[in-house]
Amino acid sequence: MIGKPDSAWEANRDLRTLGDALTRISRLLHEHARKLEVAVEGTYAGESSDPRVQLLSDSLRISRTSDLELGRINQMAQRTLPALQHQLDQLTHQAAPPASQAHALAQATSSFARERDALNSSIINLERKRTELETLYEIARMLNSTLEFDEVLRLVMDQVIEVVGAERGFLVLLDPATNELRFEIARAKHAQPIEVSAFNAKISRSTVERVVRTRQLIMTSHDAQVELKDAESVLIHGIRSIICAPLIVRDNCIGAVYVDSRIVANLFLPKQGDLLMAFCRQAAIAIDNARLFADLNQALRKVEEDKQYMDNIFASIANGVITTNAAGMITKFNEAAGLILQINPLAVVGRPYQEVFNLRPQVGLADLLQSAFRQHEHGTVVPHSVDCEIPGRGPVNLSLHASSLRDDRGDYIGMALVVDDQTDLLAARAKAEEIQRIFGRFVHPNVVQRLIEDPRALHLGGETREITVISADVRGFTSLSERLPSAEVMRLLNTYLDIMVKEIWEENGTITGFWGDELMAIFNAPLEQEKHAVRALRAAWKMRVAVQAYQQSQHQDYPISFGFGVNTGEAMVGNIGSRERLQNYTAIGDAVNVAARLQKNASDNNILLNNSTYERARQFVQVSMLPPLEVKNRAEKLDVFCLQGLTDEK
Repeated sequence: MIGKPDSAWEANRDLRTLGDALTRISRLLHEHARKLEVAVEGTYAGESSDPRVQLLSDSLRISRTSDLELGRINQMAQRTLPALQHQLDQLTHQAAPPASQAHALAQATSSFARERDALNSSIINLERKRTELETLYEIARMLNSTLEFDEVLRLVMDQVIEVVGAERGFLVLLDPATNELRFEIARAKHAQPIEVSAFNAKISRSTVERVVRTRQLIMTSHDAQVELKDAESVLIHGIRSIICAPLIVRDNCIGAVYVDSRIVANLFLPKQGDLLMAFCRQAAIAIDNARLFADLNQALRKVEEDKQYMDNIFASIANGVITTNAAGMITKFNEAAGLILQINPLAVVGRPYQEVFNLRPQVGLADLLQSAFRQHEHGTVVPHSVDCEIPGRGPVNLSLHASSLRDDRGDYIGMALVVDDQTDLLAARAKAEEIQRIFGRFVHPNVVQRLIEDPRALHLGGETREITVISADVRGFTSLSERLPSAEVMRLLNTYLDIMVKEIWEENGTITGFWGDELMAIFNAPLEQEKHAVRALRAAWKMRVAVQAYQQSQHQDYPISFGFGVNTGEAMVGNIGSRERLQNYTAIGDAVNVAARLQKNASDNNILLNNSTYERARQFVQVSMLPPLEVKNRAEKLDVFCLQGLTDEK
């Protein structure tokens, strides 16, 4: 017996070891493929657009291929091992192997070498596929790490340059609105940015347009200067290698990834083209998702802006607005509702409306909402009004409108309640009615309207202010009453008083009373008036002219004349009369008494004015001075003037 040949013995040992390893690897890979089948063809079968599912599909394909390859190699090893072992055993027991046996051993050794080379080639192929799978996995992991559009684009370009070993890369997308190519990002090696101008000036734009149009990969296998000599930009900028792949998602081409090199020709190999296409499938989905995410964020911002806008509207309107969801929880309680009901809005949102409204049982809000839901299922408004007292406010009048809310399918989604506080409106209406009752007969309607619009300017309780008073009286009224029937006297008197009131209202004067044949008017009350003395004198002069014109037109047998007294001074103005029955707005004081004294001393149709009035209106009137007038209840005589006319000054 001779010793075993060293090479044969080592081959035998290596083959056994390799066979055992292949068996273990094949078993593990087979089990892994089964798990991937469950995931891809079972759990995630309906999510083929998800890049992670696409990654699982690629992994399943590679696992199946590898499983078959390893099985074939293992079978070859198992066939070779017994034959080689038999030959080695025969050689071991022979002193000197004959030539035929030596030849057989050489053939076995050569066969083993071929199998070993085939195995090494398969292992290298598996390692390459594993590397591609790991690369795709890492790319998918990175692309799915963010949904920010700009960040996704940066990751795509940095990864693609690294994967194919390019000098630089550009990403182009189709504008959804114009369907035109739009530069998005450019990157160089080592994650260096490139200026936007490089896109239009220094790449083969025609190549990009062709890829987008045909949806096919373009890759130069030799020198781009020769292969793409029709592309002017390739020649001008000295581009040597180009690879460009479409970005396709849901059967739509959304753009392209372009990489090149201006240094090395034949830089890109077919396997890099395949890898780039797989990469672009992942990238297209990630970019589309990022776009959708950006659109979603924009839509959410718009919704938030609309919500803020509506919140601002709710906050600004005077009406209280309260809404609930279908479960009866309060979802909206604006500031106005809080002020009206004296409830803190921040403390009630998210609470059941029955619980919140029980804080104000006197208003009856809970019953109203329940009634609206039961009786009006299609959203009809249920109006209601209530008078009650609210702590912190006192008596209030509230107008309530409740409605059930429905969505576009008619499903119930909650309730809405609008609370209109009528308290101030009713108070203002009562104030307006009081103003109309007091002043409607005595002042011009324009003045009444101004008082209603700004009741704060009115002090019905009484105040001291400077006024100008007109006192007018019919001369010889007693004898006239004796000569004419009472009805005729009344008719004549009303006719003249109508004429006089008209002229007083023209100057915005206030009639404070009629006493038989006597009339009294005041200026600068209830509203303040500039040049109130001038207004009063102008009204008195216009009354005189109007009365005389009427007399001349009527040719009366019993002509009527008046006496006028005008005085300016302080007086108490306000309501006088029974608090519960009858009150009149009037003035009392020395200024009123002096006007009456001047009127008593005025001859037919004359207008007498005191010095206090003349001093305030001297540049607007023409007067003649009369002797000092002694009047009742005054120690000093009055400086009196007789009005002769008005100047042209206004």
